[in-house]
Amino acid sequence: MLSAHYYFRTQSVANHPLQHLSLPIGLRRLYLARSFNILPFCERIKTVISHAGLSDVTIKQKDSFTFPPWDVPCFSYINPFSSFDKSSTAPVIFQQLFASHRHQFSSFDSIFTDGSKSEGYVGCGIIFPPDTYTLHVRF
Repeated sequence: MLSAHYYFRTQSVANHPLQHLSLPIGLRRLYLARSFNILPFCERIKTVISHAGLSDVTIKQKDSFTFPPWDVPCFSYINPFSSFDKSSTAPVIFQQLFASHRHQFSSFDSIFTDGSKSEGYVGCGIIFPPDTYTLHVRF
């Protein structure tokens, strides 16, 4: 049931990478000759859907995203700190500017990010109140 739900969801999104994915004939013969190999998801679910009698169902596409999830959109954002040099500006100036900016846009949801790099790892933190996400990558 969950697999069918996922399949129908991928088919309903315009230009989804899995929408027109099918196995080449030569590769299908190889899978059929060796039954211990597991077919890819798209091929397995097509079999399940045809056995359920749903192969002739028309799937209506919906535009639920303004951009496809696999494309990275370009976001514009306001950076009131860009005109200040960190080494020559007093911390109280940054605090006042931050308080003024937060007051001006108090109806917006705030998102806080931070990143760090050290020998052997990089890390980042993102805060979407009330959630906090962190990631450490060691190399």
